[in-house]
Amino acid sequence: MTSFIDTHCHLDMLRQKTKTAIQAAASAGVEQIITIAIDEKSIQFVEQSVKKYPQVFGSIGIHPHEAKTYTQEIGQQIHNLSTQAEDIVAIGETGLDYHYMHSEKKIQQKVFSEHLELAAQLQMPVVLHTREAEEDTMAILKENSINHGGVAHSFTGSLAMAKELLDMGWYIGVNGIVTFPKAEPVREVMCYLPADRLLLETDAPFLAPKPFRGKPNDPAKIPIIAEFVAKQRNISIEDLASQTTENAQRLFQFGIK
Repeated sequence: MTSFIDTHCHLDMLRQKTKTAIQAAASAGVEQIITIAIDEKSIQFVEQSVKKYPQVFGSIGIHPHEAKTYTQEIGQQIHNLSTQAEDIVAIGETGLDYHYMHSEKKIQQKVFSEHLELAAQLQMPVVLHTREAEEDTMAILKENSINHGGVAHSFTGSLAMAKELLDMGWYIGVNGIVTFPKAEPVREVMCYLPADRLLLETDAPFLAPKPFRGKPNDPAKIPIIAEFVAKQRNISIEDLASQTTENAQRLFQFGIK
């Protein structure tokens, strides 16, 4: 069976029980999953999940929506877990989101910069969330150079931004948005990406691909996204699976536990 990695989902938010979701994903060929923390509660979930499930790896950080809740104690917790648990493979998701503005811009920017500083210190990649904040995102990334780069997850930015990120050594995460009828700019970026910089993700339980749009998403839907991406890029799904798996393992530095 063709095997995949879901490089970005939120197992704690799924309607399914975590074990059920992992089993369903495995049956669909999704052998490894990175579950992402967005706040203090989900950091604890990630910590527990990577210990309990061999297929699960984690990334921990504070989402820009939750930036106002960030404290130095949470920062220390992220630092400690990242150094103590080898199955924590990235910092984030972190970044800027000016669409909803659940946290003020200056607070988002400060927390984002602190996450980047921590990633540089720990020599870990970053899981980046950016929405309607291209200029500030790129400015902060350039001010806070990190050796291990990262992935711009659920990328909906411009092709110009994608090119800048690629020049900086970053990867781009593609999910169900790419199947949406009005997502031509996302498809343009996806088709432009070098094969060795593309990652597959679901962002489950959000952003289910067609024909499941509007319904709860889960990691088992990675093959649906992959089939669409492979057809758009005019390659076999087997080649896409192999390449994106290699890309994820290279960025996040993990293999089979």
